[in-house]
Amino acid sequence: MIRTKKLFPALAGFLIFSSPNIAQAAADDTLVFGMSMRFRYEFQDNFNQKYYGEYPKLGSSDDGFLLGRLRAGFDYKPSEKIHLALWLQDSECWDMALPDSAFYDGKLGMENNPNKDQWELWDTYLEIREPADIPLTVKVGRQRIFYGDKRIFGPGEWGNTGRWIWDAAKLSHTFQEGFVDAYYGRTMVHEPIEFSLNHRHYFESFGFYGQYVASGLYSIGFEPFFMGKRDDHEAYTGEDGRTGNLDAYYGGLRIFKNDLQGFDGSLTYVRQFGDYAGDDIRAYGYHALLAYNLKHVGMKPRVSVEYSFASGDSDPGDGRHESFDGAFGARDTMYGRMNLFHWMNLKDAQINLEIRPRDWFYLKAEFHKFRLAEEKDAWYLNASTYRDKSGISGDEVGREFDLVGKFDLPKGNTIQVGFGHFWPDEFAEKLASIKEANWVFVEWMYKFSTGIF
Repeated sequence: MIRTKKLFPALAGFLIFSSPNIAQAAADDTLVFGMSMRFRYEFQDNFNQKYYGEYPKLGSSDDGFLLGRLRAGFDYKPSEKIHLALWLQDSECWDMALPDSAFYDGKLGMENNPNKDQWELWDTYLEIREPADIPLTVKVGRQRIFYGDKRIFGPGEWGNTGRWIWDAAKLSHTFQEGFVDAYYGRTMVHEPIEFSLNHRHYFESFGFYGQYVASGLYSIGFEPFFMGKRDDHEAYTGEDGRTGNLDAYYGGLRIFKNDLQGFDGSLTYVRQFGDYAGDDIRAYGYHALLAYNLKHVGMKPRVSVEYSFASGDSDPGDGRHESFDGAFGARDTMYGRMNLFHWMNLKDAQINLEIRPRDWFYLKAEFHKFRLAEEKDAWYLNASTYRDKSGISGDEVGREFDLVGKFDLPKGNTIQVGFGHFWPDEFAEKLASIKEANWVFVEWMYKFSTGIF
């Protein structure tokens, strides 16, 4: 049974703040109160967040649960150059069969839960534009960092707690053709009970991300990036069995072009190098997209093809760490909506159809064919469980079909519904289950803001 201790106060808050007598915030308000509330029911048939098949080691293979997330806070802008934000987030999960212990992370020595994290700081920062007339913006505090298609840097908003939240300092310089950002920060750990300022962070990172849209060359956009990912807690195990630190670096480029006679396209390539517990990191990933928009046809269909690749480890005993780890990117809407895959040891061939029957109704269908990049590496739904170091289980993991609809309703309300079906292939059948899997969800989100003065 769903515990209502916190659910009812949240709904009461919705009824208060959605009153038609309260005006929405205007752009020139100095102090603004805002809130977003989201509830999502999901049903998973023959899988859960950690395991595939009818006999999972933890939880249940058939599970229905409710996720709820409340964000509320203030934005104070005493001038055009100063923005002070103070927001809180409460993430809750009701009736999930998978226990919280399933999200214990041995590298952290603590839980890192994607579903629940009670009353944490969310967007809480000070932003100053052009300090001392220097053409920079400085942003310091808890914040989200994301760019481009969110594949390299993404907040992971589908996850109930938000996958990547940073305590960081960021410098931004904007010019006519684009921008350059540089940052230093650490990523937050989602321990459900203990306040995050009282426990450790996960990764330490510094780097830059830029964008330049050339005025010639059909206005092609270029987004170079470089960053590090470090953890000095000696919790990583190399291929020789010794433990050590993570000291990884990424460099790459995203190239994109939108609306070239109806065509959109993008190409992202990233190289990962460094040290993984004494092993030499030699990994890479790339993603390609080509789409065509039929703007003058009813329902404005968009047809696209995508291919995502993430290197895997070809030899588990050669002292080279070749498994790409996805950098700081989002994953929940990119490699199948059922969240069975990460951008790790992956070949994902994808085709999509998107339509908009009404301005307020959007529908997307997608089909994926999943394979492992290296047969001797893991399926990273659960790397310790679904790995065949001999490689005899092959590389064919499965196929997935997803259908998601979104309804933009009046007064800040949004409804999403979705369905997914997965057909296991040789690798999944041998190491997990021969049974097919299904997933459905219904989500309601409400956003609201009002000016105080």
